[in-house]
Order: sequence, then C-alpha cells, then structure tokens
Amino acid sequence: MWFKIGQVVIFIALVSVLTLGQLSFILALPTFFKALNLILIFLVFALFFYDLRTASAFVLISGFWSDLLSFHFFGFYLIVLFLTVWAAAGILTNWLTNRSLYSFLLLIITVTLIYNFLLGILSYLFFYDRGQFILFQSSFWLFLVYQIAWSALAAIFLFSLASAFTKRFKPFFLERH
Repeated sequence: MWFKIGQVVIFIALVSVLTLGQLSFILALPTFFKALNLILIFLVFALFFYDLRTASAFVLISGFWSDLLSFHFFGFYLIVLFLTVWAAAGILTNWLTNRSLYSFLLLIITVTLIYNFLLGILSYLFFYDRGQFILFQSSFWLFLVYQIAWSALAAIFLFSLASAFTKRFKPFFLERH
C-alpha cells in the first residue's frame, strides 16, 4: 500500500513540476522555443504508453496548475485538455491499430492540432473582442507549425527512449520475410 501511495505522490510531483516548468520557464522564451508544449507531449506519452486513466490524472493535475496560473476562468484548461485527451483516446482506439512510431507521430501531431484549435476557438468565443478570428491570423499558423515541429521531434525521441527499455512496441520499419 505504501508503495502505491508513493507512486501516486511521485506522479503528482512530476506532473506538477513539468506543468509549472512549462508555464513559468518555457512560455517566457522566444516564440520558436515557446512553442515547445511539454504538457501536450507528455499527455500523449501517458495516453499512448499507459492508458486513459493515467492520461486523465495527468489532465487533472496539469489542468489545475494551468487554470490556477492563467487569466482565463478556472476550468478553461481542464475543459480544453479533457476534450483533447478524449479525442486522442478515440483516435487511438478507433483508427490507430498498432503501437508504432508512425502511430505515435500521427497521434501527437493530431493532438497538437486539436488542442490549438480548441484553445484558439474557445479563447476567441469567451475572452477576446470580436476582431480578427484566430484562424485568419498568420501568427497562429506560424506558432502551430513550430509546435508541430517540436512535438514531432519529441515524439521521435520519446518513442526511441521507450523502445530502448521495452520490446512490446512494433519495429520502426516493416520487415520483409
């Protein structure tokens, strides 16, 4: 029992440090480096390599800290992250049939798109004046390209790291028999 409690405490501490590092350090960097979204990357990692329950716990902890430190209403990031993880779980269950690098890359890119569109559209609807819609802003698309590039690089790195420690994933390339 104490081991399980210790695991939960370590998980909460790691997700909290990751989220607070994202919100306090990475978001203070220049635009290209600011696009590195550790929250999304590790959310997809938790969903892909563990399960929806672990990813949902990650969303609760990360969403709590994000909402606590943002200027949006409390619960805004929880809503966006839960919608994102549910969409990702649906994609992972219904469309991606294996646990390969290609599936992980496709999932992380799709989740990045879903998260940014949800964040942009809900922010526009609830907070911003009725100026130019987010999809018509070039800065949105440039930031999205940067974030997809960072996410793809992180996916390749994390999948390679996870594959080195376990053999339960599919090979990177198809083998001829």
